[in-house]
Amino acid sequence: MIRVFPARYTCWMWSLLNKTMLKVIGIGNALRGDDAIGPLIIEELEKVQPGPQAKLIDAGADAFTVLEHLMENDPILIIDCAKMGLQAGEVKMFKVDEATIGSVAKIVSLHGFGFGDVYKMAKGMGEVAPCKIIGIEPKTIAFDKGLSDEVKKSIPDILNLIKEEAQNYAEENFNN
Repeated sequence: MIRVFPARYTCWMWSLLNKTMLKVIGIGNALRGDDAIGPLIIEELEKVQPGPQAKLIDAGADAFTVLEHLMENDPILIIDCAKMGLQAGEVKMFKVDEATIGSVAKIVSLHGFGFGDVYKMAKGMGEVAPCKIIGIEPKTIAFDKGLSDEVKKSIPDILNLIKEEAQNYAEENFNN
């Protein structure tokens, strides 16, 4: 079962000695078809434990949870459905920064707020955490629909991308 509210925080912390963690944030609404992919991925990751350097966050459709984490130092990996003009179920990862925020703002929605608006709010308050997005092209985001077969088929690829990002992050930050 996918939980929509409230946003829950699941954290695996061992002796990290003040090192930062990669925050993996799932965004989406479990009641709107493929939009549920972000929270579903967090649920799947909780089962396989991506490593001590990852903090899993199910933000549901809460833009302010994302804002809060953008304003901190830990790098962020956001998982969400994104209308990118690709085939349903296709997955694309991209870095978010000043140069790319315009295009990112058009494809990632925080359900009432555009991601670009939330990013600009965070930037207006100071430094913004390094951020990447794994976008999954939805087939449908209609109410009372489950995940489409196309998006279901992309789940292993999404999990592998997250595992690779967490592993790369750990190698860069924890093996020194």
